[in-house]
Amino acid sequence: MNLENTILWTAVVTPFSKDGKSIDYTSVENICRMQSEAGNGIVLAGSTGEGLSLSRLERQSLVKFVLGLKLNTPIMAGVPSYNFDEAMEWMDFCKEVNLSAHLMTTPMYTKPGLSGQTEWFEALLNKSHAPAMLYNIPSRTGVKLFPETIKNLNGQKHLWAIKDSSGQVESVVDFLETGVNIKVFCGDDYLMPAMAAEGACGLVSVLSNPWPKQTHAYVKNCLEGVPLKNKIWWRATKAMFSASNPVPAKSLMKQLGIIANANVRLPLSLNDLKSMEALNLSHAEMSKGQL
Repeated sequence: MNLENTILWTAVVTPFSKDGKSIDYTSVENICRMQSEAGNGIVLAGSTGEGLSLSRLERQSLVKFVLGLKLNTPIMAGVPSYNFDEAMEWMDFCKEVNLSAHLMTTPMYTKPGLSGQTEWFEALLNKSHAPAMLYNIPSRTGVKLFPETIKNLNGQKHLWAIKDSSGQVESVVDFLETGVNIKVFCGDDYLMPAMAAEGACGLVSVLSNPWPKQTHAYVKNCLEGVPLKNKIWWRATKAMFSASNPVPAKSLMKQLGIIANANVRLPLSLNDLKSMEALNLSHAEMSKGQL
């Protein structure tokens, strides 16, 4: 599968069984086939996929299962981002499977400086056998991915892209002005029009979980400079993040019959979503097709 032609990656949810103790692979297959049919790439075990709540064996089984579906779309998986040995063990596992790409998050909680970031990513990239998308999400990690880190990594064979979830459009410019040949993907659905105008080449999305075809069309229009007709995407993003991600996404997908259960794992809780009203209104707007 060609990474260059993939403008939308869906950070898919990980559906669980009714008791929440195992992965619901029937729902996993349903999600992934929907994304493939829409022409979207698939990201497994990211933050939307509750990667931190999955055991090592669950992450491995999830990746093997989705790759076994033989879908006509690229598959990316998150790399553990808090323990170096675990991250390196994961890269060893990835040698055995045919992943299209890795998602490598800036290490969380420890807030590494420039040297720490550089050495972390160097070690992972040296171990990699597939292209890597580095993930800038300071709201979760406590520290941003420094543009200087990207400069230090220049020449790394598998350095391919950045997912920017900084919430700041200028980050796209900062990364593109490093002089490194790297692609930047928007990581915040509502910022796609602005980031596309500054050079972002695509989107890594949460909204495309329930709305894969609509979001694909949205990204295509943004990249082509087509003005948005209304505020549907702004309202949809507000609704989708009205509680901790992926609580709203899973709740709506359960209601739509895409997944069998909306369960999330602690410390997430479905009780944090106080109302489905905004999600239902957004789904009604999406269904009308006037995007």
